Amino acid sequence: EQVTMTIAAGAAGRPFPSCKGGTLEGCPSTQNCTVHQLEQQIDHFSWSPPLGDPAKTTFQQRFFVNKQWWVPHGPVFFYFGNEDNVELYVNHTGLMWESAAEFGAMLVFGEHRYYGSSLPYMPHTSGCMSFLTTEQAMADMAYLIDHLREKWGAADSAFIGFGGSYGGMLGSWFRVHYPNAIDGVIAASAPIWSFSGLNPPYDYNAFNQGVTFDASAAGGSSDTCKANLKAAWPRILAAGQTERGRQLLHKAFRTCSPIRPRDDAHDDAYAIVQWAEGPWANMAMGNYPYSSSYLMHGRSLLPPWPVRVACSHLAAVDAAVDDDGILFEAVRAAVAVQYNNTGDVSCFDITHQLALEAERPRKMTSPPRRPPPRPLLSPTEKAAARQRLAANAVGGLRSSPTERCRGDWGYQWCTEMTQPFTQGTAKDFFFCPNGTFYAKENCSEWHVDSCKEWGVTPRPEWARVALGGKRIAGSSNIVFSNGLQDPWHGGGVLTNLSDTILAIVIPNGAHHIDLMFSDPSDEAYPDINWAREFERVQMRRWVKEHAQRREAGRGARRGL
Repeated sequence: EQVTMTIAAGAAGRPFPSCKGGTLEGCPSTQNCTVHQLEQQIDHFSWSPPLGDPAKTTFQQRFFVNKQWWVPHGPVFFYFGNEDNVELYVNHTGLMWESAAEFGAMLVFGEHRYYGSSLPYMPHTSGCMSFLTTEQAMADMAYLIDHLREKWGAADSAFIGFGGSYGGMLGSWFRVHYPNAIDGVIAASAPIWSFSGLNPPYDYNAFNQGVTFDASAAGGSSDTCKANLKAAWPRILAAGQTERGRQLLHKAFRTCSPIRPRDDAHDDAYAIVQWAEGPWANMAMGNYPYSSSYLMHGRSLLPPWPVRVACSHLAAVDAAVDDDGILFEAVRAAVAVQYNNTGDVSCFDITHQLALEAERPRKMTSPPRRPPPRPLLSPTEKAAARQRLAANAVGGLRSSPTERCRGDWGYQWCTEMTQPFTQGTAKDFFFCPNGTFYAKENCSEWHVDSCKEWGVTPRPEWARVALGGKRIAGSSNIVFSNGLQDPWHGGGVLTNLSDTILAIVIPNGAHHIDLMFSDPSDEAYPDINWAREFERVQMRRWVKEHAQRREAGRGARRGL
């Protein structure tokens, strides 16, 4: 069963009234924290030197701490770092900040190995990515929690875990594997059931159906929007076959360069399709009721309800009318909601932008992209794109794992976190040029194409075998929250698994909105603040149960 709304929305109020959840203006941040490091083993599960180097067996894990509200024996709120610099989550995880005073809690944000400043190896170290695994990361967190108990005066404290997206997956798996270390976990938008081999099986099309839902009337947009997107893809490719059509594409999509005929070196029309498909998943995950910089990594803002704004450009277009120019211009205006959210882009350098996106370290938004049937860019163009990326100091190159030795979701996807996707079905608006090429039956070729750069072979069923799959009901004290605006909810836990493993569904929620700082815009959507208060109710219970166990233990010792 799903938990229904029975708690008054906004019961906890807004501890930081001037804070705006989307822009973070007036919100606490890393500036309110102290920064620390803990020496961790590079390989927790072997007693031999990693990579055969006795001189390099440890690295420094970074963590942020705020003790402003901590009281003796007060709980520790512990964030499980994601596939990114942990500062992003320090600055956005408002549920922890806004609950700290009530609970008298210390806040700790642990950084995931290989991300941010928690780097086991320097660049150009052969084999350096070998220890980027979920199991190693959980062991890091276990040692960090033990360190906090032993060295920070938290021996008697309850530890409450928080995590969103992959961080929520990590936190829930940590509760299953290390129940002695953590008393409970809020796992927001954590699609732990988005893997192969589960029973019942995961729908590989669920994520893209979720994106399509946001672009439909049921999701608050218009059914015309998704229909027009579906109609646009083959018409874009058809336009690329003629000189007149290519001129139309150049004009309608405002490309910086003319569209070239398709040949063995170029497929510009298909590049436009890929480019125009690109931002929808990100906008769906960030489909918040307020402007937010979270999915843009603080570089710029998406507008409130970005998918609805994007779809407004497509809703009035009749795709049945034989006017490709109007349809193409509407598609361009729609994706410009993300691609030109600053309003200062005069033309779109599509082929180079795709190359830049391919070179940036990835987050958990999609699997590594399969190359188009023909190379999108020539080697010269790829080299130019890399030089341009380096010159702009955006992210860093991902061309070789041994060059970077930094975390990348592409590597994690190609090893343990192999979440299957399909697209181009009757239930989504995306395009598939040659069948459902993400489908399991012909995934091996795609794996080779997408993962060969890492030198690894995916293990699609590892999450089921090693991390618990759907057999986690024997655990306890986990809240799984999922927003229906978030396309990841199709791989999430949507119903209660026991009296203490609870699932809540947030109809107006996008990607782990319940973890974000509250915003005045939330008041129009009671389910959002209700979810936060429901989670606080469980947190109070976990802290109370920990205190009862602590007192019972003391009583037993006195009885001896």
